Amino acid sequence: DEVNLSTISGQLLGMDITLPGEGTTTLEVTSCFPMPSGMANEEETSQEEMDTYVTEMLRCMRDVNVDNNTVGWYQSTFMNSWLDPDGPTVATQFQFQDTVPKSVCLVYDPVRTLSGSVHLKAYRLTDKFMQKYRAHQESGMHGFSEADLKPKFDHISQQVVEDGITIEEIFEEVPIRIHNSALVNAMLYDWACEGTMGGKMHCDFERLDLSTRPYLEKSMELLVDGIENMRQDQERHDYRKRDAERKRREFKRNQRGPEEISKEELHKMYPDPSKLDGLLIANQVSSYCDSIAKFTGQSFTKLYLLKGLQEGNGVQQTPE
Repeated sequence: DEVNLSTISGQLLGMDITLPGEGTTTLEVTSCFPMPSGMANEEETSQEEMDTYVTEMLRCMRDVNVDNNTVGWYQSTFMNSWLDPDGPTVATQFQFQDTVPKSVCLVYDPVRTLSGSVHLKAYRLTDKFMQKYRAHQESGMHGFSEADLKPKFDHISQQVVEDGITIEEIFEEVPIRIHNSALVNAMLYDWACEGTMGGKMHCDFERLDLSTRPYLEKSMELLVDGIENMRQDQERHDYRKRDAERKRREFKRNQRGPEEISKEELHKMYPDPSKLDGLLIANQVSSYCDSIAKFTGQSFTKLYLLKGLQEGNGVQQTPE
């Protein structure tokens, strides 16, 4: 039920294993603990209380001989809501990744998992995005300007000095491999051998159910809303950019004295508006498009399969 959905988040614990000689890095997630829902939602909660809770949980994990190394965090999502520009995904992942470079954000969609496929993804901010985001954090800038997103071209050498950032260069997906314990493997083997629930493991026509229809409709609604948000963000950006240019012209016109302020200092005083929100909105719209393409592809495959079954039954029932 979409109304009863609430976002759950927590920290991932495990180990960062790098094999010598091969240079292959494996991030093993062996345990986790949730953040209290009340503490995560209340704005009055101080950072000191959050740090105290995390420190106490890590101490308890260490006392029971469980891995207590933080390797990332997890959160639940509904229809790619984790990409919301107003959400904490980018800022939180930057904090984790700045401390532990190999840390990941594990995203789990319980609603889509109910349709039959485990929707579990791991993401990490790209090195290029981390570099620019860190530079803006250290300089105290408000965000990404339009100049940061465009490639910088040197007209003298006729070469691209610095590449820009596109929506594909914000997050990178990390492949996941799930390992089950011995007890889980024994239970699955018992199911496969028609044990306690073996009767429910047989293939039936429920697998051909077009259950993606409600998700497809919701994705289309969210896609329309995302495009509208992109239009509104572009209008706000154009207005703020014109306002910054006007302030720079007025300051330069009213400037007095022999020393003339440089163009770089003038842009620091009245910077261009940030394009980070627009970049995140475009990334979210792109994810909606990918989801729609995936849903429609699965639906067409099931329709063609049903058509083949119906035609086959028609041939068998045709009298000689």
